[in-house]
Amino acid sequence: MKTYDYIVVGSGIAGLTAARVLSQHGKSVLLLEKATILGGSLARFRVEGIPYDVGFHFTGGFTDNADGVLDQMLGILGVRDRIRPLFFPREASHRIIFPSLNTSYTVPSGIEVIREKLKQDFPRERKGIDRYHERYRNVVEATPSLNLLGLDEFPKPISEDVITLKDVIDECVSDPMLKCLLGALCMCYGTRPNEVSFKNHCLVSYSLQETLARVEDGGDGFVDALVAVLQQGNVDIRTRTSIEQCADVRDRKVHRFVLTDGSEVSAKACIFTIHPQSILATLPKENLSKGFQNRVNDFEPSDAFFTVYGAIDSPADGGAMTLVSILPDTDLDDMLTCHAPDPVDGPMMVLRSREKDSDGHPVHTVTALEVAFVDTCKQWENTKLKRRPPEYYNYKQQRGDSIVRRMHEHIPECRDMRVIDTASSLTYRDYLHNPHGSAYGIRQKIGQFNVVGRLPLNNIYAAGQSALLPGVIGAMMSSLFVCRNLLGREVFDEYLNSKSCLSTAR
Repeated sequence: MKTYDYIVVGSGIAGLTAARVLSQHGKSVLLLEKATILGGSLARFRVEGIPYDVGFHFTGGFTDNADGVLDQMLGILGVRDRIRPLFFPREASHRIIFPSLNTSYTVPSGIEVIREKLKQDFPRERKGIDRYHERYRNVVEATPSLNLLGLDEFPKPISEDVITLKDVIDECVSDPMLKCLLGALCMCYGTRPNEVSFKNHCLVSYSLQETLARVEDGGDGFVDALVAVLQQGNVDIRTRTSIEQCADVRDRKVHRFVLTDGSEVSAKACIFTIHPQSILATLPKENLSKGFQNRVNDFEPSDAFFTVYGAIDSPADGGAMTLVSILPDTDLDDMLTCHAPDPVDGPMMVLRSREKDSDGHPVHTVTALEVAFVDTCKQWENTKLKRRPPEYYNYKQQRGDSIVRRMHEHIPECRDMRVIDTASSLTYRDYLHNPHGSAYGIRQKIGQFNVVGRLPLNNIYAAGQSALLPGVIGAMMSSLFVCRNLLGREVFDEYLNSKSCLSTAR
Protein backbone atom coordinates (compact mmCIF):
# COMPACT_ATOMS: atom_id res chain seq x y z
CA MET A 1 0.00 0.00 0.00
CA LYS A 2 1.51 3.27 -1.12
CA THR A 3 1.70 6.14 1.34
CA TYR A 4 1.39 9.84 0.48
CA ASP A 5 1.62 12.94 2.58
CA TYR A 6 -1.70 14.18 1.22
CA ILE A 7 -4.58 13.11 -1.02
CA VAL A 8 -6.54 15.77 -2.93
CA VAL A 9 -9.93 14.75 -4.34
CA GLY A 10 -11.14 16.79 -7.31
CA SER A 11 -9.05 18.54 -9.98
CA GLY A 12 -10.95 21.81 -10.32
CA ILE A 13 -9.19 25.05 -9.45
CA ALA A 14 -9.42 24.30 -5.71
CA GLY A 15 -7.88 20.83 -6.07
CA LEU A 16 -5.15 22.02 -8.43
CA THR A 17 -4.32 24.87 -6.06
CA ALA A 18 -4.09 22.62 -3.01
CA ALA A 19 -1.95 20.06 -4.83
CA ARG A 20 0.41 22.78 -6.08
CA VAL A 21 0.89 24.47 -2.69
CA LEU A 22 1.58 21.17 -0.94
CA SER A 23 3.99 20.02 -3.67
CA GLN A 24 5.83 23.35 -3.46
CA HIS A 25 6.57 22.42 0.16
CA GLY A 26 8.05 19.07 -0.84
CA LYS A 27 5.00 17.02 0.09
CA SER A 28 3.99 13.94 -1.87
CA VAL A 29 0.46 14.32 -3.23
CA LEU A 30 -2.06 12.02 -4.88
CA LEU A 31 -4.54 14.00 -6.99
CA LEU A 32 -7.73 12.11 -7.83
CA GLU A 33 -10.27 13.04 -10.52
CA LYS A 34 -13.46 11.08 -11.10
CA ALA A 35 -13.85 12.27 -14.70
CA THR A 36 -11.77 11.23 -17.67
CA ILE A 37 -10.08 14.64 -17.93
CA LEU A 38 -8.68 17.08 -15.39
CA GLY A 39 -10.11 20.46 -14.55
CA GLY A 40 -13.62 19.91 -13.21
CA SER A 41 -15.83 22.81 -14.27
CA LEU A 42 -12.78 24.58 -15.71
CA ALA A 43 -12.32 21.97 -18.43
CA ARG A 44 -13.40 22.87 -21.93
CA PHE A 45 -15.15 20.67 -24.47
CA ARG A 46 -15.17 20.83 -28.26
CA VAL A 47 -17.91 20.38 -30.82
CA GLU A 48 -16.98 20.55 -34.51
CA GLY A 49 -13.51 21.43 -33.26
CA ILE A 50 -14.82 24.61 -31.60
CA PRO A 51 -13.90 25.09 -27.90
CA TYR A 52 -16.48 26.05 -25.29
CA ASP A 53 -16.23 26.57 -21.55
CA VAL A 54 -18.36 24.60 -19.12
CA GLY A 55 -18.16 26.54 -15.85
CA PHE A 56 -15.59 29.28 -16.34
CA HIS A 57 -16.59 32.25 -18.49
CA PHE A 58 -15.08 35.38 -16.96
CA THR A 59 -13.48 36.52 -13.72
CA GLY A 60 -12.25 39.45 -11.73
CA GLY A 61 -8.97 39.65 -9.83
CA PHE A 62 -6.68 40.49 -12.75
CA THR A 63 -5.29 44.01 -13.21
CA ASP A 64 -3.20 45.72 -15.89
CA ASN A 65 -0.22 45.90 -13.53
CA ALA A 66 -0.70 42.30 -12.31
CA ASP A 67 -1.31 43.17 -8.66
CA GLY A 68 -4.90 41.89 -8.35
CA VAL A 69 -5.68 39.11 -5.89
CA LEU A 70 -5.94 36.52 -8.69
CA ASP A 71 -2.66 37.76 -10.20
CA GLN A 72 -1.03 37.31 -6.81
CA MET A 73 -2.43 33.85 -6.11
CA LEU A 74 -1.35 32.61 -9.53
CA GLY A 75 2.05 34.22 -8.92
CA ILE A 76 2.48 32.30 -5.67
CA LEU A 77 1.64 29.10 -7.53
CA GLY A 78 4.29 29.98 -10.12
CA VAL A 79 1.95 30.08 -13.12
CA ARG A 80 0.98 33.75 -13.55
CA ASP A 81 3.28 34.15 -16.56
CA ARG A 82 1.58 31.16 -18.23
CA ILE A 83 -1.91 32.73 -18.15
CA ARG A 84 -3.02 35.63 -20.33
CA PRO A 85 -6.07 37.64 -19.22
CA LEU A 86 -8.21 39.24 -21.93
CA PHE A 87 -9.87 42.33 -20.47
CA PHE A 88 -13.32 43.55 -21.36
CA PRO A 89 -13.35 47.27 -22.26
CA ARG A 90 -13.22 49.24 -19.01
CA GLU A 91 -15.72 51.79 -20.24
CA ALA A 92 -18.25 49.14 -21.26
CA SER A 93 -17.59 45.85 -19.50
CA HIS A 94 -21.19 44.70 -19.26
CA ARG A 95 -24.37 45.77 -21.06
CA ILE A 96 -27.68 45.00 -19.32
CA ILE A 97 -30.88 45.04 -21.38
CA PHE A 98 -34.28 45.65 -19.74
CA PRO A 99 -36.93 44.75 -22.36
CA SER A 100 -39.82 45.62 -20.03
CA LEU A 101 -38.44 49.16 -19.67
CA ASN A 102 -37.39 49.42 -23.31
CA THR A 103 -33.91 50.47 -22.24
CA SER A 104 -30.41 49.18 -21.51
CA TYR A 105 -27.57 50.17 -19.23
CA THR A 106 -23.82 49.97 -19.82
CA VAL A 107 -21.76 49.10 -16.75
CA PRO A 108 -18.08 50.14 -16.73
CA SER A 109 -15.26 48.61 -14.66
CA GLY A 110 -14.02 50.13 -11.41
CA ILE A 111 -16.17 50.42 -8.28
CA GLU A 112 -15.67 54.18 -7.97
CA VAL A 113 -16.29 54.64 -11.69
CA ILE A 114 -19.54 52.67 -11.38
CA ARG A 115 -20.53 54.71 -8.35
CA GLU A 116 -20.08 58.04 -10.14
CA LYS A 117 -21.88 56.82 -13.27
CA LEU A 118 -24.87 55.66 -11.24
CA LYS A 119 -25.02 59.01 -9.43
CA GLN A 120 -24.97 60.80 -12.76
CA ASP A 121 -27.68 58.61 -14.29
CA PHE A 122 -29.88 58.43 -11.16
CA PRO A 123 -29.49 61.95 -9.72
CA ARG A 124 -32.41 61.61 -7.28
CA GLU A 125 -30.68 58.60 -5.69
CA ARG A 126 -27.23 60.17 -5.23
CA LYS A 127 -27.21 60.04 -1.43
CA GLY A 128 -28.45 56.48 -1.35
CA ILE A 129 -25.87 55.38 -3.91
CA ASP A 130 -23.14 56.91 -1.72
CA ARG A 131 -24.51 55.15 1.37
CA TYR A 132 -24.58 51.82 -0.45
CA HIS A 133 -21.01 52.13 -1.74
CA GLU A 134 -19.65 53.36 1.57
CA ARG A 135 -21.12 50.32 3.25
CA TYR A 136 -19.75 48.15 0.44
CA ARG A 137 -16.28 49.66 0.90
CA ASN A 138 -16.42 49.10 4.67
CA VAL A 139 -17.07 45.38 4.12
CA VAL A 140 -14.15 45.09 1.72
CA GLU A 141 -11.79 46.91 4.10
CA ALA A 142 -12.90 44.67 6.98
CA THR A 143 -12.01 41.53 5.03
CA PRO A 144 -8.22 41.09 4.86
CA SER A 145 -8.44 37.89 2.80
CA LEU A 146 -9.27 39.99 -0.27
CA ASN A 147 -5.60 40.95 -0.09
CA LEU A 148 -3.12 38.11 -0.55
CA LEU A 149 -1.20 38.78 2.65
CA GLY A 150 -4.47 38.64 4.59
CA LEU A 151 -4.85 34.94 3.85
CA ASP A 152 -3.13 34.07 7.13
CA GLU A 153 -6.32 35.06 8.96
CA PHE A 154 -9.79 33.56 8.51
CA PRO A 155 -12.40 36.31 7.95
CA LYS A 156 -13.89 37.53 11.23
CA PRO A 157 -17.67 37.94 11.68
CA ILE A 158 -19.11 41.40 11.01
CA SER A 159 -22.64 42.81 11.17
CA GLU A 160 -23.05 42.44 7.39
CA ASP A 161 -22.91 38.65 7.86
CA VAL A 162 -26.50 38.75 9.11
CA ILE A 163 -27.99 41.39 6.80
CA THR A 164 -29.22 40.43 3.34
CA LEU A 165 -28.22 42.15 0.12
CA LYS A 166 -31.88 43.00 -0.44
CA ASP A 167 -32.12 44.71 2.97
CA VAL A 168 -29.16 46.98 2.22
CA ILE A 169 -30.34 47.84 -1.29
CA ASP A 170 -33.90 48.60 -0.10
CA GLU A 171 -32.53 50.75 2.70
CA CYS A 172 -30.37 52.82 0.35
CA VAL A 173 -32.32 53.31 -2.90
CA SER A 174 -35.88 53.14 -4.23
CA ASP A 175 -35.64 53.11 -8.04
CA PRO A 176 -36.45 49.52 -9.26
CA MET A 177 -33.93 49.58 -12.12
CA LEU A 178 -31.19 50.92 -9.85
CA LYS A 179 -31.93 48.20 -7.28
CA CYS A 180 -31.54 45.61 -10.02
CA LEU A 181 -28.25 47.12 -11.22
CA LEU A 182 -26.80 47.08 -7.70
CA GLY A 183 -27.72 43.41 -7.19
CA ALA A 184 -27.32 42.03 -10.73
CA LEU A 185 -24.05 40.22 -10.01
CA CYS A 186 -25.92 37.82 -7.74
CA MET A 187 -26.43 35.86 -10.97
CA CYS A 188 -22.68 35.12 -10.75
CA TYR A 189 -23.21 33.00 -7.64
CA GLY A 190 -26.79 31.78 -8.14
CA THR A 191 -28.42 33.04 -4.93
CA ARG A 192 -31.24 35.56 -4.56
CA PRO A 193 -30.65 38.98 -2.93
CA ASN A 194 -33.13 38.13 -0.17
CA GLU A 195 -31.11 35.00 0.74
CA VAL A 196 -27.44 36.04 0.54
CA SER A 197 -25.64 38.12 3.16
CA PHE A 198 -24.48 41.55 2.10
CA LYS A 199 -20.95 40.57 3.10
CA ASN A 200 -20.82 37.53 0.81
CA HIS A 201 -22.23 39.55 -2.07
CA CYS A 202 -19.50 42.15 -1.58
CA LEU A 203 -16.75 39.53 -1.41
CA VAL A 204 -17.86 37.75 -4.59
CA SER A 205 -18.68 40.85 -6.62
CA TYR A 206 -15.77 43.09 -5.58
CA SER A 207 -13.18 41.76 -8.01
CA LEU A 208 -15.80 41.42 -10.78
CA GLN A 209 -16.59 45.12 -10.49
CA GLU A 210 -12.98 46.25 -10.37
CA THR A 211 -11.96 44.47 -13.60
CA LEU A 212 -13.64 41.90 -15.81
CA ALA A 213 -11.64 39.50 -17.96
CA ARG A 214 -11.66 36.25 -19.83
CA VAL A 215 -8.56 34.10 -20.15
CA GLU A 216 -6.88 32.96 -23.32
CA ASP A 217 -7.92 29.31 -23.82
CA GLY A 218 -10.63 29.79 -21.17
CA GLY A 219 -10.65 27.39 -18.25
CA ASP A 220 -8.08 25.21 -20.00
CA GLY A 221 -5.62 28.08 -19.55
CA PHE A 222 -5.67 27.53 -15.78
CA VAL A 223 -5.73 23.74 -16.03
CA ASP A 224 -2.86 23.46 -18.52
CA ALA A 225 -0.68 25.87 -16.55
CA LEU A 226 -1.18 24.14 -13.21
CA VAL A 227 -0.98 20.58 -14.52
CA ALA A 228 2.33 21.43 -16.23
CA VAL A 229 3.95 22.50 -12.96
CA LEU A 230 2.35 19.64 -10.99
CA GLN A 231 3.91 17.12 -13.34
CA GLN A 232 7.31 18.56 -12.44
CA GLY A 233 6.73 17.96 -8.74
CA ASN A 234 6.03 15.02 -6.45
CA VAL A 235 2.40 14.64 -7.53
CA ASP A 236 0.71 11.48 -8.80
CA ILE A 237 -2.39 12.22 -10.90
CA ARG A 238 -5.12 9.65 -11.51
CA THR A 239 -8.24 10.22 -13.60
CA ARG A 240 -11.37 8.02 -13.55
CA THR A 241 -10.59 7.44 -9.88
CA SER A 242 -11.97 8.64 -6.57
CA ILE A 243 -12.26 7.42 -3.00
CA GLU A 244 -14.70 4.57 -2.53
CA GLN A 245 -14.22 4.08 1.20
CA CYS A 246 -12.51 5.76 4.15
CA ALA A 247 -11.40 2.70 6.10
CA ASP A 248 -9.58 1.78 9.29
CA VAL A 249 -10.81 4.76 11.31
CA ARG A 250 -9.00 5.04 14.62
CA ASP A 251 -8.69 8.02 16.96
CA ARG A 252 -11.00 9.93 14.61
CA LYS A 253 -8.50 9.59 11.77
CA VAL A 254 -8.76 7.66 8.50
CA HIS A 255 -5.73 5.38 8.16
CA ARG A 256 -6.59 3.73 4.86
CA PHE A 257 -8.33 4.94 1.70
CA VAL A 258 -9.87 2.44 -0.71
CA LEU A 259 -9.99 3.82 -4.25
CA THR A 260 -12.49 3.07 -6.99
CA ASP A 261 -9.75 1.47 -9.11
CA GLY A 262 -9.36 -1.24 -6.46
CA SER A 263 -6.12 0.04 -4.96
CA GLU A 264 -5.53 1.20 -1.40
CA VAL A 265 -3.40 4.11 -0.16
CA SER A 266 -2.66 5.89 3.08
CA ALA A 267 -1.98 9.57 3.79
CA LYS A 268 -1.57 12.04 6.62
CA ALA A 269 -4.66 13.89 5.45
CA CYS A 270 -7.16 14.13 2.62
CA ILE A 271 -8.61 17.31 1.11
CA PHE A 272 -11.98 17.00 -0.62
CA THR A 273 -12.68 19.80 -3.13
CA ILE A 274 -15.93 18.28 -4.41
CA HIS A 275 -19.58 19.00 -3.58
CA PRO A 276 -20.35 18.67 0.19
CA GLN A 277 -23.00 16.02 -0.44
CA SER A 278 -20.49 13.98 -2.43
CA ILE A 279 -18.07 14.27 0.49
CA LEU A 280 -20.78 13.10 2.90
CA ALA A 281 -21.51 10.08 0.69
CA THR A 282 -17.84 9.03 0.97
CA LEU A 283 -17.27 9.45 4.71
CA PRO A 284 -18.21 6.66 7.18
CA LYS A 285 -21.56 7.65 8.68
CA GLU A 286 -20.83 5.96 11.99
CA ASN A 287 -18.11 8.56 12.61
CA LEU A 288 -20.30 11.56 11.83
CA SER A 289 -22.84 13.22 14.07
CA LYS A 290 -26.47 13.46 12.96
CA GLY A 291 -26.14 17.22 13.25
CA PHE A 292 -23.29 17.33 10.74
CA GLN A 293 -25.10 15.02 8.33
CA ASN A 294 -28.28 17.07 8.55
CA ARG A 295 -26.37 20.29 7.98
CA VAL A 296 -24.86 18.99 4.75
CA ASN A 297 -28.13 17.45 3.56
CA ASP A 298 -29.91 20.74 4.20
CA PHE A 299 -27.68 22.67 1.80
CA GLU A 300 -29.69 23.82 -1.20
CA PRO A 301 -28.26 23.88 -4.71
CA SER A 302 -27.58 27.24 -6.29
CA ASP A 303 -29.43 28.16 -9.46
CA ALA A 304 -28.39 26.38 -12.63
CA PHE A 305 -28.17 27.40 -16.28
CA PHE A 306 -29.67 26.22 -19.53
CA THR A 307 -26.95 26.94 -22.07
CA VAL A 308 -26.89 27.44 -25.81
CA TYR A 309 -23.49 27.21 -27.51
CA GLY A 310 -23.22 28.87 -30.90
CA ALA A 311 -20.84 30.25 -33.51
CA ILE A 312 -20.91 33.21 -35.88
CA ASP A 313 -19.02 32.65 -39.11
CA SER A 314 -18.72 36.28 -40.23
CA PRO A 315 -19.72 38.68 -37.42
CA ALA A 316 -20.77 42.10 -38.70
CA ASP A 317 -18.76 43.91 -36.01
CA GLY A 318 -15.63 41.82 -36.48
CA GLY A 319 -16.32 39.58 -33.49
CA ALA A 320 -15.72 41.80 -30.47
CA MET A 321 -15.56 40.18 -27.02
CA THR A 322 -18.76 41.27 -25.25
CA LEU A 323 -20.89 40.42 -22.24
CA VAL A 324 -24.61 41.23 -22.45
CA SER A 325 -27.38 40.38 -19.96
CA ILE A 326 -31.10 40.33 -20.69
CA LEU A 327 -33.23 40.87 -17.59
CA PRO A 328 -36.98 40.51 -18.27
CA ASP A 329 -37.88 42.34 -15.06
CA THR A 330 -36.23 44.42 -12.33
CA ASP A 331 -37.14 42.13 -9.40
CA LEU A 332 -34.13 39.82 -9.02
CA ASP A 333 -35.72 37.81 -6.20
CA ASP A 334 -38.69 36.99 -8.38
CA MET A 335 -36.61 36.26 -11.48
CA LEU A 336 -34.34 33.89 -9.55
CA THR A 337 -37.25 31.92 -8.06
CA CYS A 338 -38.64 28.84 -9.79
CA HIS A 339 -42.37 29.45 -10.31
CA ALA A 340 -43.09 26.66 -12.79
CA PRO A 341 -41.69 23.34 -13.94
CA ASP A 342 -40.48 24.91 -17.17
CA PRO A 343 -39.45 28.56 -16.73
CA VAL A 344 -38.66 30.50 -19.90
CA ASP A 345 -37.64 34.06 -20.65
CA GLY A 346 -35.60 34.25 -17.45
CA PRO A 347 -32.45 36.26 -16.75
CA MET A 348 -29.80 35.50 -19.32
CA MET A 349 -26.10 36.28 -19.95
CA VAL A 350 -24.68 36.16 -23.47
CA LEU A 351 -20.93 36.03 -23.94
CA ARG A 352 -19.19 36.44 -27.29
CA SER A 353 -15.54 35.48 -27.63
CA ARG A 354 -12.77 34.95 -30.14
CA GLU A 355 -11.28 31.46 -30.05
CA LYS A 356 -9.30 29.04 -32.21
CA ASP A 357 -10.63 25.72 -33.44
CA SER A 358 -8.74 22.44 -33.38
CA ASP A 359 -6.93 23.38 -36.62
CA GLY A 360 -5.84 26.74 -35.24
CA HIS A 361 -8.33 28.74 -37.30
CA PRO A 362 -10.09 31.73 -35.65
CA VAL A 363 -13.72 31.20 -34.68
CA HIS A 364 -16.26 33.51 -33.07
CA THR A 365 -18.21 31.77 -30.31
CA VAL A 366 -21.40 32.62 -28.46
CA THR A 367 -22.39 31.20 -25.08
CA ALA A 368 -25.89 32.05 -23.84
CA LEU A 369 -26.63 31.13 -20.22
CA GLU A 370 -30.26 31.41 -19.13
CA VAL A 371 -30.97 30.96 -15.43
CA ALA A 372 -32.55 27.57 -14.80
CA PHE A 373 -33.46 25.52 -11.74
CA VAL A 374 -32.47 21.98 -10.87
CA ASP A 375 -36.14 21.06 -10.31
CA THR A 376 -36.90 21.90 -13.95
CA CYS A 377 -35.51 18.53 -15.07
CA LYS A 378 -36.57 16.56 -12.01
CA GLN A 379 -38.85 14.26 -14.03
CA TRP A 380 -35.77 12.96 -15.90
CA GLU A 381 -33.34 12.88 -12.95
CA ASN A 382 -33.12 9.07 -12.97
CA THR A 383 -32.24 8.88 -16.67
CA LYS A 384 -28.72 8.65 -18.04
CA LEU A 385 -26.75 10.73 -20.50
CA LYS A 386 -27.68 9.95 -24.12
CA ARG A 387 -30.42 7.57 -22.92
CA ARG A 388 -33.16 10.05 -22.10
CA PRO A 389 -36.74 9.97 -23.45
CA PRO A 390 -37.95 12.05 -26.42
CA GLU A 391 -39.78 14.44 -24.07
CA TYR A 392 -36.45 15.59 -22.64
CA TYR A 393 -35.01 16.33 -26.06
CA ASN A 394 -38.20 18.17 -27.01
CA TYR A 395 -37.77 20.28 -23.89
CA LYS A 396 -34.17 21.06 -24.85
CA GLN A 397 -35.17 21.99 -28.38
CA GLN A 398 -37.99 24.28 -27.26
CA ARG A 399 -35.91 26.03 -24.63
CA GLY A 400 -32.98 26.44 -26.99
CA ASP A 401 -35.29 27.94 -29.63
CA SER A 402 -36.69 30.35 -27.04
CA ILE A 403 -33.21 31.55 -26.07
CA VAL A 404 -32.21 32.04 -29.71
CA ARG A 405 -35.40 34.01 -30.35
CA ARG A 406 -34.61 36.36 -27.48
CA MET A 407 -31.05 36.84 -28.66
CA HIS A 408 -32.24 37.70 -32.17
CA GLU A 409 -34.73 40.18 -30.73
CA HIS A 410 -32.43 42.00 -28.33
CA ILE A 411 -28.84 41.41 -29.52
CA PRO A 412 -28.61 42.16 -33.27
CA GLU A 413 -24.96 41.08 -33.47
CA CYS A 414 -26.07 37.50 -32.67
CA ARG A 415 -28.66 37.18 -35.45
CA ASP A 416 -26.28 35.24 -37.69
CA MET A 417 -25.42 32.73 -34.96
CA ARG A 418 -25.75 29.03 -35.70
CA VAL A 419 -26.49 26.72 -32.78
CA ILE A 420 -23.76 24.16 -32.07
CA ASP A 421 -25.07 22.48 -28.91
CA THR A 422 -27.25 22.95 -25.81
CA ALA A 423 -26.96 21.87 -22.17
CA SER A 424 -29.48 21.51 -19.34
CA SER A 425 -28.87 21.16 -15.61
CA LEU A 426 -28.81 17.37 -16.16
CA THR A 427 -26.03 17.80 -18.73
CA TYR A 428 -24.00 19.71 -16.15
CA ARG A 429 -24.81 17.16 -13.46
CA ASP A 430 -23.55 14.25 -15.50
CA TYR A 431 -20.57 16.03 -17.05
CA LEU A 432 -19.31 17.48 -13.76
CA HIS A 433 -20.30 14.54 -11.52
CA ASN A 434 -22.08 16.76 -8.99
CA PRO A 435 -25.39 15.88 -7.32
CA HIS A 436 -27.61 18.52 -8.93
CA GLY A 437 -26.03 20.26 -11.90
CA SER A 438 -26.16 23.62 -10.14
CA ALA A 439 -23.89 26.34 -11.48
CA TYR A 440 -22.18 27.32 -8.23
CA GLY A 441 -22.40 24.37 -5.87
CA ILE A 442 -24.51 25.20 -2.84
CA ARG A 443 -26.74 28.24 -2.37
CA GLN A 444 -24.96 30.88 -0.26
CA LYS A 445 -27.77 31.52 2.23
CA ILE A 446 -27.50 33.92 5.13
CA GLY A 447 -26.73 32.30 8.49
CA GLN A 448 -25.52 29.12 6.83
CA PHE A 449 -22.35 27.35 8.02
CA ASN A 450 -20.58 25.97 4.97
CA VAL A 451 -18.36 22.91 5.13
CA VAL A 452 -14.81 24.30 5.06
CA GLY A 453 -11.53 23.32 6.69
CA ARG A 454 -11.26 20.32 8.97
CA LEU A 455 -14.27 18.01 9.13
CA PRO A 456 -15.41 15.79 12.04
CA LEU A 457 -12.67 13.30 11.12
CA ASN A 458 -9.39 14.89 12.15
CA ASN A 459 -7.45 14.29 8.95
CA ILE A 460 -10.25 15.07 6.49
CA TYR A 461 -10.63 18.60 5.10
CA ALA A 462 -12.98 20.40 2.72
CA ALA A 463 -12.27 23.16 0.21
CA GLY A 464 -13.78 24.29 -3.09
CA GLN A 465 -16.39 26.74 -4.33
CA SER A 466 -19.01 25.47 -1.87
CA ALA A 467 -16.62 25.87 1.06
CA LEU A 468 -15.91 29.59 1.33
CA LEU A 469 -17.16 31.53 -1.71
CA PRO A 470 -18.07 30.45 -5.24
CA GLY A 471 -15.96 31.28 -8.29
CA VAL A 472 -12.29 30.84 -9.14
CA ILE A 473 -11.05 33.28 -6.49
CA GLY A 474 -13.22 31.91 -3.68
CA ALA A 475 -12.29 28.31 -4.47
CA MET A 476 -8.57 29.10 -4.57
CA MET A 477 -8.78 31.00 -1.28
CA SER A 478 -10.47 28.06 0.41
CA SER A 479 -7.57 25.80 -0.61
CA LEU A 480 -5.02 28.31 0.64
CA PHE A 481 -6.79 28.46 4.01
CA VAL A 482 -6.75 24.66 4.27
CA CYS A 483 -3.07 24.49 3.29
CA ARG A 484 -2.25 27.06 5.96
CA ASN A 485 -3.90 24.75 8.50
CA LEU A 486 -2.00 21.70 7.25
CA LEU A 487 1.42 23.34 6.90
CA GLY A 488 1.24 25.50 10.00
CA ARG A 489 0.81 29.25 10.20
CA GLU A 490 4.52 30.09 10.55
CA VAL A 491 5.49 28.01 7.50
CA PHE A 492 2.58 29.37 5.49
CA ASP A 493 3.29 33.01 6.41
CA GLU A 494 6.90 32.56 5.33
CA TYR A 495 5.64 31.04 2.09
CA LEU A 496 3.34 33.99 1.40
CA ASN A 497 6.00 36.54 2.17
CA SER A 498 8.91 34.81 0.48
CA LYS A 499 10.62 36.80 -2.23
CA SER A 500 10.61 33.83 -4.58
CA CYS A 501 6.82 33.58 -4.41
CA LEU A 502 5.82 37.24 -4.49
CA SER A 503 8.30 38.20 -7.19
CA THR A 504 6.10 36.46 -9.76
CA ALA A 505 2.97 38.06 -8.37
CA ARG A 506 4.11 41.63 -8.81
